Amino acid sequence: MKELADPARRQRIGTSFWRAADPQSKALATAQLAKALRFREESIRKLPLQRKGELLVARFQQPEMERALEMAIMQYHTSEASEMMGAFLDRWRVPHENGAIETDEYETPTTDQVREAVTELQSRFEPRDIALYLASAGLLMGDKWREATWPVVDEMAAKL
Repeated sequence: MKELADPARRQRIGTSFWRAADPQSKALATAQLAKALRFREESIRKLPLQRKGELLVARFQQPEMERALEMAIMQYHTSEASEMMGAFLDRWRVPHENGAIETDEYETPTTDQVREAVTELQSRFEPRDIALYLASAGLLMGDKWREATWPVVDEMAAKL
């Protein structure tokens, strides 16, 4: 996350979590932040979204915050990068609705298909956003996606 997302993107990711995550995920993250900071949960709940986003992002590397990180990345991409997600999914012929995959029946792209899509779409989207999306897809979608996307992310990260 630190290598791929600059501070402004990390902030938007953290804030996206507090805007769009389900109430149970927010409650869990609130409890974890309160414990880590030695604050009362009510104090965390009362903070502005941006401040809660900052606190969340600052603790993304803690294992207990892993679920919140996954949710934040998903919320960020579906709210702020759905056009880019849709363009990649269209390129790979994965059925989706505004970047949200609609079915489990599709072929995972190969590493070569990922590279081809990056080459085709890099003029439309920022390389850092593309790398973050591909890294996130590998993280959230599992082994086959990870095998296909992460080598390309590594190649892109070396150039960022």
